[in-house]
Amino acid sequence: MRKIISILIVFVVVLKTALGQDVHFSQFFAAPLLVNPANTGNFNGSVRLGLNYRDQWSSVTVPYKTFSTYGDVAIQPKKSVNRLGLGLVAFNDQAGDGALTTNKIYFSGAYHIGYTEKDFWRLAIGLTGGLVQKSVDLNKLTFDSQWNDFEFDPALLNNEPVSTEVLDYVDLGVGALLTIIPYEGERYTLGLSAWHINEPEETFFNNTNTVGVKYTLTAGGFFATSGIASFQPQIYISTQKNSLEMVAGTNVSIPVNEEENMYTSIFVGGWYRYNDAVWMVGGAQINHLTVSASYDLNISKLRTASSVMGGFEIALAYVFNNRDKKDPLKCPAYE
Repeated sequence: MRKIISILIVFVVVLKTALGQDVHFSQFFAAPLLVNPANTGNFNGSVRLGLNYRDQWSSVTVPYKTFSTYGDVAIQPKKSVNRLGLGLVAFNDQAGDGALTTNKIYFSGAYHIGYTEKDFWRLAIGLTGGLVQKSVDLNKLTFDSQWNDFEFDPALLNNEPVSTEVLDYVDLGVGALLTIIPYEGERYTLGLSAWHINEPEETFFNNTNTVGVKYTLTAGGFFATSGIASFQPQIYISTQKNSLEMVAGTNVSIPVNEEENMYTSIFVGGWYRYNDAVWMVGGAQINHLTVSASYDLNISKLRTASSVMGGFEIALAYVFNNRDKKDPLKCPAYE
């Protein structure tokens, strides 16, 4: 009974606000274009293709399913010290019974200054813009007015002042990324981004509701240790209206094959989201392909209803014309 009440509360909150913190991936480092548009074209190669999939809350209700696919290109003439990145990312999210569906498609571009092996710093400025569509199927939900003292009767009116079940809007964002490379085998990054800067209108009701600007900060480092392993600690902080998310952790990559035509490494990681979840990541990089999987263990106040179970996630990325695949600094997992 408590699970049913919890589910109803979640759906009511979703419908009444139609916003909140953006849907996101625990493996944020594997979804670069959804974190910061300045990441567009920031990889060692010419073309990058990737996808992300997340399945969450199957222990509580019908799973929330999130799927994203992206691709970006890096344009840099041989003698140029700067680089242009162009990208596209598509996103689909099904919440619970499928009552709330979100579809997004964004185009992004970034200009990178100092993108050469000799420069000890790089700066990228990125822009993104796209279309968002949200829809809700009220026939899949039940409301208090449909309770007939014995059971929920879907034939009864829900009495909800819904003006539309489908809404569309344009969404804009900006970002910047600073990379410092003080020594060979060492790198530091600092990224800032702002999403929904046009504060689009988003509501299913006859009222006024805007999507709050989401600010995201990422910081991290890449450290190679005598060719044995490389460490990639990172922090991720985002805030949107009254929502705050803080993530910290690290991946450790270990090469297992460094032949001339074949580079293979495995990596593991441990991550923590403040007051919400902990998870382990495991994956491998095989030449141009990187794949990883993770599972969240829920430690929030929902852990009793969820039986500590959270979300399963898988990510893949493939980079074409990766020229320096042996260098763990220039091509860490999910650069």
